Amino acid sequence: MNAEQELTTSIEQEQHTATPQVQILDDHFYSPELQAQRRVWLYLPADYETSGKSYPVIYMQDGQNLFDQYTASYQEWGVDEIMDELFAGQACIIVAVDHGEENRITEYNPYDSEHGQGKGDDYVSFLTGTLKPYIDQQYRTLTDTKHTAIAGSSMGGLIAMYAALKCPEVFGNAGVFSPAFWIAKEVYAYALQQENLNNSRFYFVCGDAESDDMVGDMIGMADIVSEKVTDKQQVMVQVVPGAGHNEQQWHDDFPAFYEWLMAGF
Repeated sequence: MNAEQELTTSIEQEQHTATPQVQILDDHFYSPELQAQRRVWLYLPADYETSGKSYPVIYMQDGQNLFDQYTASYQEWGVDEIMDELFAGQACIIVAVDHGEENRITEYNPYDSEHGQGKGDDYVSFLTGTLKPYIDQQYRTLTDTKHTAIAGSSMGGLIAMYAALKCPEVFGNAGVFSPAFWIAKEVYAYALQQENLNNSRFYFVCGDAESDDMVGDMIGMADIVSEKVTDKQQVMVQVVPGAGHNEQQWHDDFPAFYEWLMAGF
């Protein structure tokens, strides 16, 4: 990269790119479960103020990387542009929580690891016990399990999967993008123990160029939950040829996930 390209990249990263449908719900939303504050983002459908309708909700992780290049660690997913351009007529509410910076790995992991004590249970309790009740009270949401989803990538994919396993009465749908199952192998035994996933839906996606174990790890989990749902079509698995472990790939994966999600509503 030459000096001119570096300058252009620097300028682009200093500009906010979130569309008008995105707002910051709170820069310092307090989680008593984590005893910490998190920035929470909100994507509202374009017709939210006028429709009078209630909407499905997706809870997403790594919020700073989803909507705005200014806050993204590397590259934003561009979820808001995707929603505005492709799904304006079948939109939902998206709630996104920033990760915990240096605590990201432990907050997104329900198990202890070399990185520290896992706080994933506390994080899931924050989503179900504090954040979702607040969102349901303040906004017109379809509060039932069928119309509530959770999604994330990498460590966010791990905690999304875990939340869907632990709380199927809350999260009826899960978008599991490039899940970091390698750091939490215990999650397979946990999945095997679950007996109440009959109505749960799971969308798994990763690239075949991410790592030696990614595809096998992901399919292994998909196979487990496929035996626990009522209909095999409740579990979708996508392996993208040549795709890597990055935000551009998750941007590319999001439209197909969203179409799958909406088809089940």
